[in-house]
Amino acid sequence: MIFPLLVIFCCILNVKSETCLGSQEKSILSGIKSSIKKLEEKLAGKSPRCRAGWKEFRDHCYFFSTDKKTWQEAELECRHLGGYLTQVTDSAENSWIVSMITSKKVNQQNYWMGANDFKEGDWRWVNDLSKVHFTSWQSSQPDNGGGKEDCGHFWHGQNYKWNDQPCNDNFAFICESPLVFIIH
Repeated sequence: MIFPLLVIFCCILNVKSETCLGSQEKSILSGIKSSIKKLEEKLAGKSPRCRAGWKEFRDHCYFFSTDKKTWQEAELECRHLGGYLTQVTDSAENSWIVSMITSKKVNQQNYWMGANDFKEGDWRWVNDLSKVHFTSWQSSQPDNGGGKEDCGHFWHGQNYKWNDQPCNDNFAFICESPLVFIIH
């Protein structure tokens, strides 16, 4: 691999010299060009992106539903779509989701996320059961109002801060999945 690079460097230094490339060097360059062309052909038609209707952020795709479902129904629908209820891991991701909602690129309403505390006070992500570390709770939330609020959502009435809510309420939902390669 170094030899072809040296040949190319030599040619750059000796642009006016006709003796720079011999037949062996020309053959090597031709092989490199051929390999590059084959790689470009293999990659043509393949691009990392999201399925139709999904939005891309970092290395994940997000689907903002228009249907309203219970938290459990929303989780099942996300799994059916090849994802899971969104798992918000940092402030940049949370800010992007909120900006998507507030920029009117999606309907402005309450949205389920994948956080739950089926074991009271132990908030976990449904995707992998990991602890919820980053949060953006509305002040005084989560409060387990009425002793039945076990599912997290983006609260429309509070600038999309997080809130706990009874899981059988019907809200829109946000699915997330890793970035996929689509072949055209």
